[in-house]
Amino acid sequence: MKVLHLNVRLQEGGAARVAVDLHRHLLNAGIESRFAYGWGEKGGISSAEKSVPACFRIGRRFQVAGNILLHRAVGIDLLPPGGGRKLTEAVRWADVVHLHVIHSYFLPFGRLVKELLRANKPVVWTAHDYWMLTGRCAFTEGCEGWRKGCGVCPTMKNYPPAGLDLSASQFKVRRRLLAGLGPRMHVVTPSEFVAQAVKDGLPDICVSVIPNWLDSEFQAAIKDIGPSNGPVKSRNGKIKVAVIANDLSDPTKVDRALVNRLSNMNHIEVQTIGRNSPFSGERIINHGRIASRRQMVETIATADAALFTSDKDTFGLVMIESLACGVPVFAVQSKASTEVLGRLGISTMSKEKIIAALSEPRAARVLLDSAGADIRQAVASVYGYTKAVESYCAIYESLASGRKTS
Repeated sequence: MKVLHLNVRLQEGGAARVAVDLHRHLLNAGIESRFAYGWGEKGGISSAEKSVPACFRIGRRFQVAGNILLHRAVGIDLLPPGGGRKLTEAVRWADVVHLHVIHSYFLPFGRLVKELLRANKPVVWTAHDYWMLTGRCAFTEGCEGWRKGCGVCPTMKNYPPAGLDLSASQFKVRRRLLAGLGPRMHVVTPSEFVAQAVKDGLPDICVSVIPNWLDSEFQAAIKDIGPSNGPVKSRNGKIKVAVIANDLSDPTKVDRALVNRLSNMNHIEVQTIGRNSPFSGERIINHGRIASRRQMVETIATADAALFTSDKDTFGLVMIESLACGVPVFAVQSKASTEVLGRLGISTMSKEKIIAALSEPRAARVLLDSAGADIRQAVASVYGYTKAVESYCAIYESLASGRKTS
């Protein structure tokens, strides 16, 4: 079995971590696997390339920059990747091509579909967002215009942003291209609510749900710094609340008003992990983006609680990462938080209940110290990699052999 993975990034974001970890597990299982990515830091080679076996970049800095400018104008990737020949050869080599996040500045969708159809390759596509369903954006912000063919887009600043609304025409283009892939394509989503949306929009496509999982490096780091020898939580009177997001300035990921209310409490210290933090003050510690999985575990583990307020995530990997570190999660209700935490028997909370739970220092400390005592094992069981990898391999085998997947 030969599997080619394709993702826009190699290490940035939850989708990349899940994709690369699956790639590693396949290699460890004796399955031939290669990983093609679009671009790394500043459009160049990813700093993680040396640590990821059998990976290669197909984008180029000038081409990525050009697509960023074009996308901001018309919302379409037009420039083909500089490493297009590598992609062609890799697609021909593979028995199955596994698409992950394939939008955002490096690969025209039509060019990719042409390569796949020319080589007559079966496709697994993990839908980490809604991009395949819409005519433009990856995260819909609650908009369901895609059910009627898009057009008059109310979220032009939504990722990836664009100046000109071509969503109606591009919706038709994507549907036509997807129809070409349909007979030999299996879509996987990390959550049930995304799967239902895909079934509604693409009723003729096979769809499965395989939840995201804790990646191997993260789990190894947890074992190394386990409860007995891990970072010691400070008892200086401050309750440390972690706020984690790839882009902390994104208002759909981080509720700035709620974070500010917490940081205004004398007994709370807010620790942010991610880029573009809009927060500052004497009770704010900004760690910035953390690439090392071990450092991420060490930083999360020193917190007393983690705050999750995203209403755009299709899974919310940071929730289970925090819980795996023994850190209780206070999550505002959303489709992702309700489903992901619900599998662990954990309830979401309103913003006011979060404020109330943390407002009195002693009561908050008792609550936090009693929470999550047995949650580590539950997280490892529900969100471990074994079942996920087995499920993906079953889909690969069915597609490669020409059997109908379901």
